[in-house]
Amino acid sequence: MVAVAIAGRIDDAFVALCATASFLLTLPVSAITGLADGYLASALPAPLRAPLTAAIGMTGAVSLVLALFTMIFSPTVPPEVMTGALCAGLFLLLPMALCSLLSNDDGNRRRHLIEPACA
Repeated sequence: MVAVAIAGRIDDAFVALCATASFLLTLPVSAITGLADGYLASALPAPLRAPLTAAIGMTGAVSLVLALFTMIFSPTVPPEVMTGALCAGLFLLLPMALCSLLSNDDGNRRRHLIEPACA
C-alpha cells in the first residue's frame, strides 16, 4: 500500500496480491495471539496480560518472518534481516498490547433488558 501511495496508480492485480499476502501472513499470528490472550484472560488481570500477550504476538510475527526467509532465500539468516525482523516486532508491541487492553472483559456480565425496571 505504501507503493500505491508513492507511485500513484498500480495494477489492481498487484494490490489484490498484496492484500491477500498480508491477510495470509497475519492470520496465523493473530490466531495464536488471540488464543493466548483468551487463555490468559482468566488467569491474569488486564495490566499484566497485555504486555505478555504482546510479547507472544511479537514472537510469533518475528518467527514467521524468519521462517519464511529461511525457506525462500537461504538457510542462514543475515544479521540485517534478523535486526529488521526484531525492529518490526518491537514496533508491533504497542498495537498488540493496546488491542489486548481494549478487548478486556472485566467479568461484569450485565444483561441489558428492554423492559422497564419498575414493572
